[in-house]
Amino acid sequence: MTLFLLSIFLAWILRDYAQPMMKKIPWIAHMGFTPSDDWFGKQAVYRVSFGNFLFFAILSSLLMGVKYKRETRAKLHTDGWFLKIFVWLAFNIIPFFMPNNVMEVYSVFARFGSGFFLVMQMFILLEFTHVWNDSWVSKEHYGWVAGLLTLTTASYGLCVAGLVVMYEFFNPSGADCKTNVTLITVTLLMFVIFSVISLLPQVQHGSLFPSAIIALYTVFLCFSALSSQPADYQCNGMGHKMDNTKLWMGMIFTLSSVAYSAMSVGSSSGTFSLGGEGSSISSSTPLVQPPGSVDMSKDDDVESQEGDFEVVDYSYAFFHFVFAVASMYIAMLMTSWGSPSAVEGKDTIDVGWTSYWVKIVSQWIMGGLYTWTLVAPLILKDREF
Repeated sequence: MTLFLLSIFLAWILRDYAQPMMKKIPWIAHMGFTPSDDWFGKQAVYRVSFGNFLFFAILSSLLMGVKYKRETRAKLHTDGWFLKIFVWLAFNIIPFFMPNNVMEVYSVFARFGSGFFLVMQMFILLEFTHVWNDSWVSKEHYGWVAGLLTLTTASYGLCVAGLVVMYEFFNPSGADCKTNVTLITVTLLMFVIFSVISLLPQVQHGSLFPSAIIALYTVFLCFSALSSQPADYQCNGMGHKMDNTKLWMGMIFTLSSVAYSAMSVGSSSGTFSLGGEGSSISSSTPLVQPPGSVDMSKDDDVESQEGDFEVVDYSYAFFHFVFAVASMYIAMLMTSWGSPSAVEGKDTIDVGWTSYWVKIVSQWIMGGLYTWTLVAPLILKDREF
């Protein structure tokens, strides 16, 4: 997680601040060393992203099939931090000496990887909301139920506030912004429909709290999409005032998704066992032994064997795979999905028509996925959900 955060910070600095800073460093001028323009701007983001993708992808490949904590390969995940930092630095430096053609190919590949990560984020959010709701409801205490009710009300309140803001800023007076109005209205209808469906008695897994969280996320996607429109577009009344806010919200959500998916979706606790239920390594020990014949060293052997076969808490390979695809997603965020027509400028994040349509389509997929999880048990009655 720390290395991933450092890579985001490094890409941001190289993209916006490194080139003018390096021109002011005296010893670089004396050495006669002039860094290539390819080391800065969007190219820098691609190169840092590519290095981190390779780093995490290789680790994921090396850790595939690791089941127990004391396996030799498991140490690649838990130990050797100085070596891993050195290798990580090398992977961040090497791409800067690669030709632009390699980065162009990677940028195309990263679009597909980022799309996969977005879909994965949606499934993660769906699971997280249901787990959260079930966890609090199962406590059977009015305090937890009151907490859910408060969060549900607050989420829907934020949804309404978000819609009001969007109608105000993305439909300026005197401008023909029918597309924006349509998208905002579709967002409203979408979360009203799946919220009502979740309350129907026929829907067994329906609940208002998950619907409120998904509704809030769809409103955020719509707001983020509309604010990604170019600043000179007549229907973008907000301009790019929220660029930094969008950046941090996007980063926080991405990091949360990465952490939750790696620790929860990749969980493998209890999957591997040495025998059937109730079996034990010490089951062959006699119940009664002659006095003085008890060998205490056997207990130590049993504990040693149990330690050697202690199952990992989560999938180490999947953990690093998530960081690999997240590295591609961060590159797309910071380069407006690789769109050459995106607005260039310091601190401009996720701006352009490509980003706009990616978010709109993501919102439709999110709404459709959640609605399907509600109605699927009614349609496919012969299947378990």
